[in-house]
Amino acid sequence: MSSDPSPFFPPELERKIFETATYFHPETRSSLVLVSRRVYEWIDGIKYSAVTPGGAQWSCSVRHLLRAIQSNSKPASFFHRHVERVFSNALLINASDMQQILSTCSGVQNLITLNSDTHSKSIIPSIATFKPRRLSIYWLFILRDIDPRQPMFAFLTHFDLFKLLLGPNGPQSAFVTQLPALTHFAAHSSTIAGGEFSALAQNILPARKSLRVFVSRPLRLPVEILPFTHDVRFVYMNLQYPDFEDGWIVQTRGGTDFWARADAFVGKKRRGEIRPASRCFIEPADDIPECGSF
Repeated sequence: MSSDPSPFFPPELERKIFETATYFHPETRSSLVLVSRRVYEWIDGIKYSAVTPGGAQWSCSVRHLLRAIQSNSKPASFFHRHVERVFSNALLINASDMQQILSTCSGVQNLITLNSDTHSKSIIPSIATFKPRRLSIYWLFILRDIDPRQPMFAFLTHFDLFKLLLGPNGPQSAFVTQLPALTHFAAHSSTIAGGEFSALAQNILPARKSLRVFVSRPLRLPVEILPFTHDVRFVYMNLQYPDFEDGWIVQTRGGTDFWARADAFVGKKRRGEIRPASRCFIEPADDIPECGSF
């Protein structure tokens, strides 16, 4: 690493150049950190900005992040500044390790936790600390006792709810409709029939005019046979795990996640470009990019 020569550009612009190069071309990171000490300090944390179970694509793996935290080589403030998005899977990390990550990475804005009620329950105190904008979580009975208007949900715009065990008239509807900043909602379940998804939407959509999209993700049900909902904001979407993760990773780089697909479909419906107009699912002819694409 060279000594710090005088910059050719204003410091703010120089930093933006290096950060952008690292962000969109992460393969250059190992070379760029050798340019100078100030460049190293700028971009060292970028590798932690997105965390996934296995370190897919441009992300850091959950295990790598955990080792970095437990090594005590960097202060907690470093992880607060740099870790923005965490995708966890209970099959690959236990609840106590996940709790340590989230208690340290208190700047997280986008969180997904899969495959465990225990994981979901353990992160509730952390949510109150970092106030996410996007959250994917298992439905918990504990949520019935939490006021959705509390500050922990003040900035939540995208809410993806897994494992709906209750009927469409259950407490989920009341909880969702009271989230103050919510614009996008998705429901995923292997135990609710297609008609119940439609009924759930009919409970939520009229009560939330500010909601732009309601995505129903029924597991292993052909979307073509499911009942329609006439509200243009309602979308059925079958989504496999790899596409879900890929979309989540590329979203911050201008790529397409399932939310972007739903937004595009709803936009086309509003413009009268979907035929028949009652169709609530995406077809290839709609020319909407797949999850994970740019």
